[in-house]
Amino acid sequence: MNLAQLSYFRHLAKIQHYTRASEELHISQSALSHSIASLEDELGCSLFRKEGRNVYLTDDGRLFQKYVDQGLAAIEQGVAELQQRHGMLTGAIEIGAIATVRSSYLPAAMKAYSDKYGSLVEFHVAQGETGPLNQRLEQGVYDLVIAGPHHRPDIECKTLFYQQLVVAVRRDHPLASLTSIHWDNLVGHTVNTYRRGIMVGETLEAFLKATNAPLEKLTLVRNYEDEVMLGALAVHESSVALTMLTSNLLPDPNMVVIPLDVEGAETFYPISLTYQKKAIRMPAAQSFIDFLQTFEAPRYERDDFRKE
Repeated sequence: MNLAQLSYFRHLAKIQHYTRASEELHISQSALSHSIASLEDELGCSLFRKEGRNVYLTDDGRLFQKYVDQGLAAIEQGVAELQQRHGMLTGAIEIGAIATVRSSYLPAAMKAYSDKYGSLVEFHVAQGETGPLNQRLEQGVYDLVIAGPHHRPDIECKTLFYQQLVVAVRRDHPLASLTSIHWDNLVGHTVNTYRRGIMVGETLEAFLKATNAPLEKLTLVRNYEDEVMLGALAVHESSVALTMLTSNLLPDPNMVVIPLDVEGAETFYPISLTYQKKAIRMPAAQSFIDFLQTFEAPRYERDDFRKE
């Protein structure tokens, strides 16, 4: 048994497909099959079972995976710490992020980190929704996630910045001339906004109640999931969008974005950094987690946003 075999086992357990795993490992499929077979012979048990073109861990394989992951992570951490001691911070950082931070906040943070620590660290960034991203964080797929809040006993959750709740309308809409908007200004207009059942929709539900929004007077259409659709409806239907100010709210020459003059609108939706409390991480990943907690997020600004 050697480190190469253990690394091959770990990768095949992740990919669950011999051909794809061998391609990513840059070895032949026969070499990978021989390595796994040799490992199984030495251990005296089957680690994988085949189902069609895929392979899945057996019960013995899952048990073995736990210790292989811990052992290889400890070795990799040792190597990285020696490199760090000698002035070389290297390795790859696995990041899960929602779309709105991938286009503005995260690139700025990655550049600032590389400017400080050098360019030898690789960033692997995957996009998704808050819930699935944090599930994969708990499974050990990501070192950290930047998304909506996720509270679990074994997960650290720290707020990095907030996304503002605003109103978007066409430039020829009756509300477009206002410099700020209160709930009363929305009475008599169709207001498109986030649906219930998603995290931002539930945050909106709590916000409406906390700010005593006149729900019996407002015509809220709560059918939508993101700012792309809300912004498009505001422009093409001349309706009102109650939306977050993010890069997903695509700029349009016919649209104006107006501040919502309601307490708490500027800090409407927290964007959080989440990571496992007790996970063994490479020094590069831990240093990036520490860096993000002191990094000042650049304010998202755009020409069509009417400041108060």
